[in-house]
Amino acid sequence: MDSHCFDVVVVGAGTSGLIAAGVAARTNQKVALVATGPGGFVLGSGCLQAKEFIHAHISPSMGEAITFFQEMAQAAGGPLEGNISEMHYLPTILGDFQGVALAPRSLWNAEPRNGSRTAIIGIRELSCFDENFMAERMNEQARRLGFACTYTSRQISLAQIFGGPVTTPRIATRFDNDPGFRSELVKALRLATSGFERAVVPGILGLHSSAQQLAQFERELGCSLCELPTLPPSVSGLRLFNRLWSYLHEIGVELFQGFPVQKVQIHDGSCLELQVASPGHPMILRGECVVLAAGQDSAALLGTEFAGHDERMRPLTAGGSVMAWNLVVAESSPHERADSSGDAMEILAGYRAGNLAAETRGHYAAG
Repeated sequence: MDSHCFDVVVVGAGTSGLIAAGVAARTNQKVALVATGPGGFVLGSGCLQAKEFIHAHISPSMGEAITFFQEMAQAAGGPLEGNISEMHYLPTILGDFQGVALAPRSLWNAEPRNGSRTAIIGIRELSCFDENFMAERMNEQARRLGFACTYTSRQISLAQIFGGPVTTPRIATRFDNDPGFRSELVKALRLATSGFERAVVPGILGLHSSAQQLAQFERELGCSLCELPTLPPSVSGLRLFNRLWSYLHEIGVELFQGFPVQKVQIHDGSCLELQVASPGHPMILRGECVVLAAGQDSAALLGTEFAGHDERMRPLTAGGSVMAWNLVVAESSPHERADSSGDAMEILAGYRAGNLAAETRGHYAAG
């Protein structure tokens, strides 16, 4: 079996796992991240709901954790706009508005602006986005919220430039890989946006696009461009994941994606190794500290003895004994989960776990 040794091994590539790996890596640790896939990013838009921060006072570390996440996203080329002390309204595909604290820039652009004329542009072959319904609903909702802005439905067709079934991930993949397609898309959108200050489109603007690339596309279009997330899989969520994943690789985190951790070996109060179900034969990962950030799968890996964690996020048995001194479970405490939920608590849990893991400098540290 192949064996790899690290200071910190993080299991799971959801929000908490990516942040834990980023926090550990910034302290010059030798870090590995192992995951089967992109976690909850496939479902979420990348926005952080304002209501998640109503109880942010439960932890003095919340602001620090959010700042780190924003800095990480900025460095990754997928910046998040906003802050946790203010609520801004962004439209949804249901034609209403949700209160958001942070959002990727391409979504943030859709915030209502007094006096603005916005075209909501549907794609004829894309059934999950009803521009007529949304324009009607958003005009009504904007008036109720006191915004002096208007929304008008427009439609383009991709039949001549896109063969086969049309889905948001397929369009986004073509957007990433085909400059000719992007040029044709700009032409079609330019016709539909004539006379408008802003265009809203479904989430189609690439699975890997950086903020700079999206800004260039917007300049070519000649008006402000916004995205609305559609039904999962979420293009904007996956784009944020891909930017963060690539960033971790750039700063030296060793990435293992596509194969699950099938066993955590614990002996005499220490986590000795992880067994990964790689093709052909299992791969062994060893870490001076291991962070489990895989949600419910973390509990499954620890088995029936697992009954929560202590203040240092170490797993406990039902009797209150620490299962392994060098294991960290990246999840919020029960009283925090009762007060708040969602990505905000995932960010806080990942930030805490990464810092706790980095406190023990192992034998394999870089530099």
